[in-house]
Amino acid sequence: MKIRSKLLLLLLLVSILPLLAVQFNGLDSMRLLADSIGGEVRHELVQKSSVELKRLVEDHARVLEKQRKIVELNLRQLSAELSLWIQDRGAYTPPEVLLYSDPKNEESEKIRLAKKYSPKSWSGMHRNLRLNFRTLRYMPGPASFADIVPIEYMSSVLPLFKNTERNNPELNLWIRAEFLSGESLSYPALSFVDKMHSAVSTVNKGSEINWSSPRKDVVTGKTVLTASVSIISKDGTKLGVLSTDVPLDTLLHGYNHLNAFSHNIFSVLAKAKTDVDGNKKVMVVAEELPAGNRHSMMKMNMWMPSLNQEQLTSSGSAEFEKFQTLLEQGKSGVMSMPYKDIESIWAFSAPDKRGVALILILPHSDVVEPALKVEASIHTSINEQLKGLVYILVCVVLLVTLLAFFMSRRFTESILILAKGVKRISTGDFAAHVEVKTTDEVGELADNFNKMVPSLREHIEIKSAIDVAMEVQTNLLPQKSPVIDLFDIHGESRYCDELGGDYFDYIKTYGDNDRICFAVGDVSGHGIQSAMLMGSARGYLRARMINDGELGKIMTDVNRLIASDTYKTGQFMTMMMVELDPHTKRLRWVRAGHEPALIFDPLTGDFIELVGDGLALGIMDESCYFVSQYDDFGAGQILILGTDGIWEASNEDGEFFGKQRLKEVIAIGKDKPAVEIVNSVLDAVQRFTGKKPQEDDLTIVVIKSY
Repeated sequence: MKIRSKLLLLLLLVSILPLLAVQFNGLDSMRLLADSIGGEVRHELVQKSSVELKRLVEDHARVLEKQRKIVELNLRQLSAELSLWIQDRGAYTPPEVLLYSDPKNEESEKIRLAKKYSPKSWSGMHRNLRLNFRTLRYMPGPASFADIVPIEYMSSVLPLFKNTERNNPELNLWIRAEFLSGESLSYPALSFVDKMHSAVSTVNKGSEINWSSPRKDVVTGKTVLTASVSIISKDGTKLGVLSTDVPLDTLLHGYNHLNAFSHNIFSVLAKAKTDVDGNKKVMVVAEELPAGNRHSMMKMNMWMPSLNQEQLTSSGSAEFEKFQTLLEQGKSGVMSMPYKDIESIWAFSAPDKRGVALILILPHSDVVEPALKVEASIHTSINEQLKGLVYILVCVVLLVTLLAFFMSRRFTESILILAKGVKRISTGDFAAHVEVKTTDEVGELADNFNKMVPSLREHIEIKSAIDVAMEVQTNLLPQKSPVIDLFDIHGESRYCDELGGDYFDYIKTYGDNDRICFAVGDVSGHGIQSAMLMGSARGYLRARMINDGELGKIMTDVNRLIASDTYKTGQFMTMMMVELDPHTKRLRWVRAGHEPALIFDPLTGDFIELVGDGLALGIMDESCYFVSQYDDFGAGQILILGTDGIWEASNEDGEFFGKQRLKEVIAIGKDKPAVEIVNSVLDAVQRFTGKKPQEDDLTIVVIKSY
């Protein structure tokens, strides 16, 4: 029996008439409260759904951009190797780093390919088609053109096509090379005439990557995007075009769980356009079929290209104009406006470089349906309670005296036991345990009390461990700046959590007490996992710096060690490492996926970027890094190294701090000491973000030459 029922019995013993008045008045109040709560819950559900949809669509847009870059990187690599193959012919040897082979996994590789290109997903006319994964399909050009493809050396480039598909199997369906001679290569090789499987036009007039509109692949039935890049010889002559088909379902696979919101959610890829008459339109590029419209043959191909140039519209003209404006400005957002005359939530990502944005449309009615059901249930319950109240009251009055007498003692006894247990906890005795055998709220409270004590002790221990970890990580960062004649140096890190992934350091070079290296790094993410990788990277770097070797070799060795730690974790670390020779005032640096360092020259007012190639640490264990050099770090110039937490800090309006504001702060404080410049930058970022919590770690190192 509930505690409130016990109290009700005691109150009825002394005040039955007032209780009746209170009860009837309370039921009426509950009706009003149900209506009020229902309205607030409906509003809250709409708000939370809007925020969640916006977060989902923005997160997926970022993932989509990363996948696009992977496809483009693979295309450029394969295009360059095909160009060398055509020119070197029999002398061509593919790079070993691109020829991955594991005989132990040959059987599993066959199973994977068979599943990926399974005939079950093909239409009836294609069921007898065969694929060959051991060769390239070569199609000759017209007799009037001179052949440029060294067909007799086909086996030397086959591993490049296979490796491109194997490294990113979900992002590559068909890979083709079409040459100006009319010849073509395709992988996997199909056992039928190519006109049945013609590619979209892959005309590419420059060196940039071109992406086609979504289309239906006639063989697999999947909706694909085609990415293409020119194949260019060493002397700049265009040889042909390399393309790959990317399944749209693969790029947008992360939205299967949208059914948790509603089965009526509408997903679409759209693009803002202005026609010749100046009319602004939002055209549908591709759309996802609603779950109820997918027949058995379409379950694996939920996304369909727009074949009729469908236009996305809304009866809410003012809101829709604002929506169009945001798309044209390249912004993401969430809005409420009608779709097909049904009030809906529109969540959309920022358009990509082709102007295409992902849009999710969720009807309001599906969001607030649980609130309406709860509200109706409350009203039904109140009406039923009112009907039964009169009949129950007579019986309750007869039993109240006996029940109240026997239960009051048992109730107070349990409360006293709990009070003693709480008192033991207050003295630090975490072994406290209470024995209450009742099954009411007091019994539940006793059970929760017994469960709470070990959890409380565990949380205290975890908090103590995190405090120790914070102290350890703080000690890993430099405690003071090095003192070098004619140079003023200062660096600082501010973490957004107790532990962070930013790193900076001052390291003396091997065998030379004058030269010094400045390192600034940023581990992906933040928190305990990033802090652990940061600590490991610091240890690897310092241990490697003890031995001789130029910066590129040092960074290559450190990357190999970090890659062994981040294998299959998805983590990586960017780093910028600059070596200063105070005698010659020469700077030498290596860049590993980090934003370039800046040099400010107060005489000209210009900023110089220390650029250079190099992947982030931990992505590929075979990555190599190379040294760049700046020979005149003159008096008055300022070297700035930092992490992206500074220029990517955003305010409550979603605006980024940006590098331009950073440069303005540096230029204004050019005559100040290094420590004041560092504090000026960090203070400027804090003022810019305002009351918004810090979302990323901030690190900056300033070296000023006199």
